[in-house]
Amino acid sequence: MLLFVLRHGKAEPFSKSDETRALTDQGREDVAAVCKERASELAQVKTLWASPFVRTRQTAKIVAETFGLEVEINENLTSDTPLQVLLDALGEVGEERFPLLLVSHQPLVGSLVNGLCGTGNEHPMGTSSLACLEADVWATDCAELQWLQHKPQPLS
Repeated sequence: MLLFVLRHGKAEPFSKSDETRALTDQGREDVAAVCKERASELAQVKTLWASPFVRTRQTAKIVAETFGLEVEINENLTSDTPLQVLLDALGEVGEERFPLLLVSHQPLVGSLVNGLCGTGNEHPMGTSSLACLEADVWATDCAELQWLQHKPQPLS
């Protein structure tokens, strides 16, 4: 099964609360660029989950509109969710819903990618980073990283 993990795009630094921080224009552009770069892979996605925070819902909406998907808000995708809680939730998902794309935050996305692959902190997940993992079961040290796409770097 394939699991895609996307960290939200760059968000504004301040808002009334962390939950209400919105994407910046650059964040929107970066997410769209990553979607374009990995369009053939993302076109396979059957299920799209996003954290309830504004910036992740906005990120997921870009993906959803690009690939004709519905966004499902999942409370297990907030940054402070224990990794095992998310792994348990993934374990309950039927194979027919994969490939699944998760849109979430640090430190959860980094813990998920590196925990599933057993790689410590080897694979950084910056804003708009998209990882593709493959596994038969979603448990620590049981997945293989297929690829990791970071946002485009600005030309200098």
